[in-house]
Amino acid sequence: MTELVGALSSGRTSVLTLCLRAATRRGGLVALVDVDHAFDPSSAAAAGVDLRRVLWVRAEGRRRDALKAVDLLARCPGFALVVLDVGESPPRLSLGAAFRLRLAVRRSRVAMLIVGARRVVGGAGSLSVQTRRDRLAWAGPSVRPRRLAGMCTGLQIIRKQGAPGPIETERVWWTA
Repeated sequence: MTELVGALSSGRTSVLTLCLRAATRRGGLVALVDVDHAFDPSSAAAAGVDLRRVLWVRAEGRRRDALKAVDLLARCPGFALVVLDVGESPPRLSLGAAFRLRLAVRRSRVAMLIVGARRVVGGAGSLSVQTRRDRLAWAGPSVRPRRLAGMCTGLQIIRKQGAPGPIETERVWWTA
């Protein structure tokens, strides 16, 4: 289980879209459990995600139902990636629930990505990556910027099983 955490406008949704695109391009099936109805299929399709290979579960704010859905999907064979997007107010999973989810993921050999503003699975997660906005690039004909042209997102490993403290990884530029 991998957690992808970061504040609003930190690039975490862009990294999520990149993961969805990579999984669907390889022909994998993806399940996305969207707690706060934040997924934008048209933006994902424009970024290269094959929506025919994505099962989108909209929980409409019902966090308990979203957790049940992701637990069920983690046990289903056939998915290359199961994503739980918990949004800005993520629920705190009990330690028992987090480790049961981890066991289900290991048994089914599915990749699981949990996306949100903060970490929710504690010690049950094998990797936690934090996103942060490093720089913005503006474009426009005048001195004052008129349009956001790109953003540099920094990625930092904040927890990795069996590894010491935070590790700086890389920066990624996103362009409009």
